[in-house]
Order: sequence, then C-alpha cells, then structure tokens
Amino acid sequence: MAGPNLELFKFGMYLFFPLAVMVHYGDPEWYHRHVLPLRDQFWPAEESLYKPPRNATDVKASLEEFRQKRLAKREARLERERIEGLQIENDKVAAEERMKAAANRLV
Repeated sequence: MAGPNLELFKFGMYLFFPLAVMVHYGDPEWYHRHVLPLRDQFWPAEESLYKPPRNATDVKASLEEFRQKRLAKREARLERERIEGLQIENDKVAAEERMKAAANRLV
C-alpha cells in the first residue's frame, strides 16, 4: 500500500486543481481578453434580437402588425393565383384553337 504522503498528495490535488481552474477561468480580466472578442461570433447583436411585448398595448400593436402582414401575404397570394388562373385559362384556349386548326387541316 502507498504511504500517507501519497494520500496527502492526492488530497492536495483534489483540492488544488478545481480551485486553480476556478481562479484562472473566473478572472474578469481573462474573460474580457478571451471570451468577449469571440462572443459576437456566436450570438447576434442585442439590437437584432426579438423583444417580446411587455404590456397590453404592445401586445395589441404586435397582433395588429402580424395581422397586417398576414393579410398582405394573402392578398399577394390571391393576386398571384388570379394571374396564374388567367394564364392557365389562356393556355386552355390556345390549346383548343390549335386542336381546331389541326382538325380543319385534316378535313
């Protein structure tokens, strides 16, 4: 078996190592030198983050804004579908005319 000196050394390491790590990485100067320069690469700027509404008037304003955006998207979609519908209708008419012209050539 190992002697008491080894046990004393192990006990000292068990205490010293975690404390040394906490002192090293917990130092504010180390944080400002090593962490803050890299922070912006991992997280977006505070100004660009979504800030949820805090009171009833802000909630109502946000809901109205979302409603307006939703209605604008709906109107754009309906307009696009209407235009595509006209194009499909025009394509059908053109196909019928081609078929009639082909039938007339055969007769």
